[in-house]
Amino acid sequence: MRSSAALPKILLARGLLALALLFAQQHAALHWLSHAIAATHAKASGGSAAGEHCDECLALSALGAAAPSTYAPPPADAAQHALVAATPLATRRAALRLAFHSRAPPIPS
Repeated sequence: MRSSAALPKILLARGLLALALLFAQQHAALHWLSHAIAATHAKASGGSAAGEHCDECLALSALGAAAPSTYAPPPADAAQHALVAATPLATRRAALRLAFHSRAPPIPS
């Protein structure tokens, strides 16, 4: 069992990890937004939207992959049922076999 002195350290470490993940996801969303704004301005000015990604996009890609916003369902024709031949039940009953023979406790004499 852990000592009571180690409990605040563990709680602090878990809390800091949760905050780090929260702020990292916020940073990834804001970085994506900066690219979206730049692409919108490029479209509005008549230029082509740049499809390039920067090094920061590569570093933050793992944070965005945890919960994607879209879901691509598998194609419906990929799943098919296979027919399995039914095996006939045995008509003969199996003999009852006991795993052990119980016996009473010994009688003191």
